[in-house]
Amino acid sequence: MTNSKPLGQLKLPVAASDGVRQQVPALDKHWITRDKPFSNYICMLSSYGSFKSGAALEEWQHIATSCLHDFEFLLHLSHHEFWSYMVYHKSAMGAVVTFLQRANPYYRLDTDAPSANDELINAKLLYGQLLNHVIRVIMRLLTEMESSTEWIESEHHSSLLYTNYLISVPVLCDLVIAIGDADEQNFKVLEQIFKCVMQIQPNYMNDLKEGLAFYENAFLSMQIQVENEGCEGAGGGALLDSDADTPYDDVVLFALDCAYTLRLLIRLCPSLLAVCEQLKLVQSIANFYDLTIPMLYRNIFMINAKASSLRWLNEARQQFLNVVRSITKAQLNSRRGQELVELLQECLSAQTFVVDYQRLYPVEHDINVLLQSCPHIKHYKVDFVIAGYQKALSSCTSGVIADELVSCLNSDEESETVPQASAMPTVATIETGSKRDLDLETSAVLDVLPDLGMGFIRRVLARYDNSEQAIAAILDENLPPDLIHNDRQEVFIPADPQDKLQRQTGVRHFNVHDGDRYDVLTQDNPQCIIKQGKGLPGAPRNAEQLLDDKRDIGQLKQRYQQYALVEETPDEAGGAEYDDEYDDSYEAINDGQAPPVSLLRSKLQQASAASSAYEAQDASDDDRDYDDGPDSDQERDGNANSKRIDFCENPEVVRARYQQRQMAKYGQRAQHDVVGAPKGQGQSQQTTRNRGQKEAQKSSRANHNRKAGAAFKRSKGMMS
Repeated sequence: MTNSKPLGQLKLPVAASDGVRQQVPALDKHWITRDKPFSNYICMLSSYGSFKSGAALEEWQHIATSCLHDFEFLLHLSHHEFWSYMVYHKSAMGAVVTFLQRANPYYRLDTDAPSANDELINAKLLYGQLLNHVIRVIMRLLTEMESSTEWIESEHHSSLLYTNYLISVPVLCDLVIAIGDADEQNFKVLEQIFKCVMQIQPNYMNDLKEGLAFYENAFLSMQIQVENEGCEGAGGGALLDSDADTPYDDVVLFALDCAYTLRLLIRLCPSLLAVCEQLKLVQSIANFYDLTIPMLYRNIFMINAKASSLRWLNEARQQFLNVVRSITKAQLNSRRGQELVELLQECLSAQTFVVDYQRLYPVEHDINVLLQSCPHIKHYKVDFVIAGYQKALSSCTSGVIADELVSCLNSDEESETVPQASAMPTVATIETGSKRDLDLETSAVLDVLPDLGMGFIRRVLARYDNSEQAIAAILDENLPPDLIHNDRQEVFIPADPQDKLQRQTGVRHFNVHDGDRYDVLTQDNPQCIIKQGKGLPGAPRNAEQLLDDKRDIGQLKQRYQQYALVEETPDEAGGAEYDDEYDDSYEAINDGQAPPVSLLRSKLQQASAASSAYEAQDASDDDRDYDDGPDSDQERDGNANSKRIDFCENPEVVRARYQQRQMAKYGQRAQHDVVGAPKGQGQSQQTTRNRGQKEAQKSSRANHNRKAGAAFKRSKGMMS
């Protein structure tokens, strides 16, 4: 029975379980009779580009076969059943989306493949069938009229695709990477799909424009991941996959997918070029190219110089340059010269981008074409842009970003074979073992060819036996193939001898004490005092504190305190007690203070008077003793013994005897008058002289002679 109604208005008769016939809409859940969910596809490639093999490949073949049956099931459904499944059965569209997300990127399908075998060839054929079925499902979704009886209204069709997310910008981007433009037929298929999508629902163009704004955030995200070395799987930390060569592989693959997707989107939708100009996408690409890509290249090279991600990164660079070229070419063709010159001028700050862009697409060629069509452009701006791009290219001698890293690696491994520009030896050794003075030979070549750089001359001399052969080869243009295109103004930078010693020893700083137990750079707990600030802990701060050190006095004090331990109890043998009557007069004087002169003088007078009285008494005693007989002799012996057992000599007697010696030696010293007459009456010459002597000698008296006094007391046993 034929019916010309569209899918949205069509109702089909259905017999219920009780036999009653009822009308069911053609687009309804009633037509979903399958209980088994659709299979989810897994990627044929293992992580980071290599094909699966062994048991993993067999597992993939089993799942891929199941997915192939599911897609065939969808394609064999009738028109209304197909749309019912796609709209109401979520796993049906989910199977298509999952396949597109996990499909093999078209640019890595054969380049990374290992040696082919029958099992892998069959797997590739199966993958081709899967991709073909998915494209057919997408094309059926975009078809409004399958036959005269099976069709959808345009508005209803547009609403079904857009509101149910059957076709979306992420699906289109995944489809672009899965199909690609490696084959012209594939690109025509993509063109047809995009043309149908834009005709069915114009809102997809707005979504694509909003999707391009995502690239600025993508560039920033990749830059953060490269700079964040602690992020796992993105610039440091443990590898998330054992198949990855470096932790940066996922960042490189993300950049590669972004580059290919952006190039194909611009090629498929030329109207997006205006959006790229509005979003200043070229400036974002240039900044990413100049800041992130060199850092990413350097980090990968330092980890693994043979990593596959280096090749992928070069592909991403090429694709980004093609994107910029597409935008500049569109401006050139539309004769928007002012915008083109401003765009090139804004990119001058990104030197890495400028060098690579100038190598592939010389700016002066575009400017010449532009001046013919737009002669009103200011020439000073054009000259500035051309000079900037040419100067950037001439100042960069390396072909790719990693050339300098490669040269450093080669100089470390083969420093005796091929001299590098950054590490050329001063004296070269040839096969015969004789030494050549390259400095002298370089000077000889410069005398003949002064326009050449020393770096280039040294490279040429390394290939010839002497300077004459090198000069002849340069003049005859008969240089080796690898030296013909070298920069002839290359500057020679001598090698640092410390770098060579560092490579040999592995020591980064040079000191005779490196590595010992006192080295604070290699030892966690060095056996030394880490000095902070002036002086050392506990040491004197200056010379005054050093000379004023009295720690030895504390040590002597304990020794002299032992002399004070005198037994004051009566001796068992009948000895006399210690009589400290002699010290009573000395205790009245302050500790550590010399006795005043007046006290010494009074004690001396008393001692002299007592001695005269003692002499008279001794004379009378002698007479008396002479008469007394032997008993008096015994008494004198007892008195002598009592004097000998005294603990120490009376200090008063010691001081008196010292005063007598001083008077006998120096006599009575004159008093030096420094007071003089009252003010205003004048001073005598003697008073003025006394004042001068006092001023000159005051440092040896008063409070300035404490050490001498203390030393005197210790020498006399007067330490308390």
